Amino acid sequence: MKTWNVTSDGAGYYVELKNNKQVVVNGAVLNLKEYRVKTGMLQTEYEIPVGFRKALLIIRSMSQPRLIMDNRDCATGEEYVPFKTPAWAYVFIVLHCGNFLNGALGGALAAVGMLTAASVSSNQKLNLALRIIINIVILIAAYAIMFGIAFALTGLWY
Repeated sequence: MKTWNVTSDGAGYYVELKNNKQVVVNGAVLNLKEYRVKTGMLQTEYEIPVGFRKALLIIRSMSQPRLIMDNRDCATGEEYVPFKTPAWAYVFIVLHCGNFLNGALGGALAAVGMLTAASVSSNQKLNLALRIIINIVILIAAYAIMFGIAFALTGLWY
């Protein structure tokens, strides 16, 4: 459950997110599915009414939900920068796909690796070199875990 105190049109509003399915604005319960404006691989955006204006509620996988009004994050006051996965990130996402060939555990590692690659690559707060280094480390770690498990299981069978 996440909450925000927001001022809109000179009035105060208490916004509360419940179970990522409902939002409560000053006691009025709103079903989020009615306010969905965009769904992507990593996030879903909702335009919810707050007073006479609209606020953008962003629910992102592996991240805290964010409420944006007047192009500002209501929790931090920072300017809102839209989430955009850069083209080079898809190289890392494709490289993680190789783990799908390693069964259920490999598939799980691939899925987590792909989501993490997209998330890290899109984080504008980190500089480009650091994002690339983190992606390389995550890719190596995912394959190392898979090979480590394969060698451990091979040792158990023989």
